Amino acid sequence: MNTRSRLDMRKTMIHVLFATFLCALSIESHYPVAGAEQWAQWRGPNSNGIAVEQNASTEWSATDGIRWKTPLPGSGISSPIIWNNRVFVTASDGVALNELHIICLSRQDGKLIWHRRLWGTAPTRYHGTKSSMASPTPITDGQHLYAFFGTGDVFCVDLNGNLVWHRSLASEYGKFENRFSATSSPLLFQNLLVVQCDHYGNSYIVALNKDTGANVWKRERPDSWLSWSSPRLAPVSGSSAVELILCGSLRVEGLDPTTGKHLWTVSGMRHECIPTPVFGHGMIYAVSGPKGPTLAIRPGGRGDVTQSHVEWENRRGAPFVPSAILVGDYYYLIDDQGITSCLNAANGKRVWQKRLPGGYTASPVATRDHIYFANEGGQVTVIQAHTSRYRQVARNDIGEPIFASPSLASGDLFVRTPRHLWCIGGQTN
Repeated sequence: MNTRSRLDMRKTMIHVLFATFLCALSIESHYPVAGAEQWAQWRGPNSNGIAVEQNASTEWSATDGIRWKTPLPGSGISSPIIWNNRVFVTASDGVALNELHIICLSRQDGKLIWHRRLWGTAPTRYHGTKSSMASPTPITDGQHLYAFFGTGDVFCVDLNGNLVWHRSLASEYGKFENRFSATSSPLLFQNLLVVQCDHYGNSYIVALNKDTGANVWKRERPDSWLSWSSPRLAPVSGSSAVELILCGSLRVEGLDPTTGKHLWTVSGMRHECIPTPVFGHGMIYAVSGPKGPTLAIRPGGRGDVTQSHVEWENRRGAPFVPSAILVGDYYYLIDDQGITSCLNAANGKRVWQKRLPGGYTASPVATRDHIYFANEGGQVTVIQAHTSRYRQVARNDIGEPIFASPSLASGDLFVRTPRHLWCIGGQTN
């Protein structure tokens, strides 16, 4: 290759990289404003469970490596969210678990900043240890915090705990009916707060004006009778379009997030869906269990795209509860019994499989280099990312059960147990 050809190739590569960078900026503009140090929603930045630019502690115990530990009232498996120097978490208690809590703690030392007490409209059934009325994770845009509870209530408060608005979806559209309470976490898109409400009653998804709580659009889901999965956004390759992805009974669907218009359907899910899909490599990775498939789906279709837009399918290793995680070129699943599978994200072929100790409800999280799997007994197994072999880094035990999915921000690992919120390692200022 001559010098001129090398220069032309280099210029072409620079142009491609610059175009990719601009595309990424366009995609990010659709998500809540959240810098590298924030964990503003369920599964963190871009809803994938990854703090890409951060590392965190890999070794600790119940007494070593703990920055702080703060008692929490009531019960809940919602994940903590982090914005700047504040940590927010929800809980519920009382005889019917209709006494609701939004709690704000100092990120530096775990001390209470404020505590907002609220009351729920219509408490429903829940699992004794694995759910409560405070199962959905709240979300913030940096100005307000939005919390959805299993009582069918949506609350908007400012970051000082002052109530801005409240909607009782249960009063308006019927009490939630399922055996594990409502678990789907809300999602922000532009000026909309999106809430997926799939249950044995009249299922629907609703987009509320985030400033007022008023309906912008609402779509009935008559054939989606049960789901605990959370909605997420997915950009469409080659365009500026963003789709709203819903996992529900027997199918995955793509909607227009601005209007709620139905765009496409992929069949193949199980009747009950809990895991939230992830996005990467231009594809949606959705899993439905138990013993259901993992599907890699290209967004951007129209109508029934089961035959045309499913890139690959793998029917082994599917969890019932924990969501999967995509880290680099590998897609990781852990089922409720601890069977962990690493798949090639490009083709779905199994790379390795390993049984980890204990049972699992929490979803894994990751930093740039490590993946964290928390079991119900309080052990967190840390493994090396970006490798074709299973490489365990550490296994840590804090001595309290873990059912809530951990959160990460600036090197801090936040772990919720039934009694406490723990901050492990990380920064001291």
